[in-house]
Amino acid sequence: PIAANELPCVLEESRKAINVSWAVDLLQREVDHRREGNLNRRIKRGNFQLMKALEQFDWDFNPKIRRESIENLATMNFIDDKEIILFLGLPGTGKTHLAEALGLKAIMNGYNVYCSSLKKLAEDIDRALMKNDLPNLFKKILSNDLLILDDWGTVSLPRKITEEIFDLLDRRRLSTAMILTSNRDVKEWPSVFADPVLASAAIDRIFDRATIEIFEGKSYRLHGNKEKRYDKKEERS
Repeated sequence: PIAANELPCVLEESRKAINVSWAVDLLQREVDHRREGNLNRRIKRGNFQLMKALEQFDWDFNPKIRRESIENLATMNFIDDKEIILFLGLPGTGKTHLAEALGLKAIMNGYNVYCSSLKKLAEDIDRALMKNDLPNLFKKILSNDLLILDDWGTVSLPRKITEEIFDLLDRRRLSTAMILTSNRDVKEWPSVFADPVLASAAIDRIFDRATIEIFEGKSYRLHGNKEKRYDKKEERS
């Protein structure tokens, strides 16, 4: 019979005609959902404080900052080369904002990032020493592609902590790029360390092949506080 003979051909043509675009769309949504979930997890692990993007930075407010240099860092080449970037200068001029913004961009580009202030890092090291868990802490930090260390030089630390920070700085050269921010004069940095010899060695590690960006100009924080005071005056008047 004709029908029986043509049945395999008809079935094959019907199979080809089935629209499977819904399945492709469903799979793409699953992939996007997993990618977004992974991104959010890596942002959470990064311990960001400000959560501000590079696009949110007001370049016009502080034209002394070298925008071209910062945008060059946003190519992420310094991460691949395990370089150190130093953001040095006056308080409130955008160092932390730009450091974390570069960190967020790094995560968007597939890198892993770990953020900490010097004070928090010292507390984490002290806690890890008490729990005999320092190797795990260092593994957690050094397994990232980028370490952002904020507010260097703001606190003086006991010898047992500075010895471990020196060890961390020494070991990161083989695995992790770093952005370090500080509003203290470099001459004051030795005060962080109880031992002047250790201080000198640590500072050498920090400045080894480092790229330095100097932040000058007006304070964003003072500008923001003035705006808030002005707004309150307007409300009362």
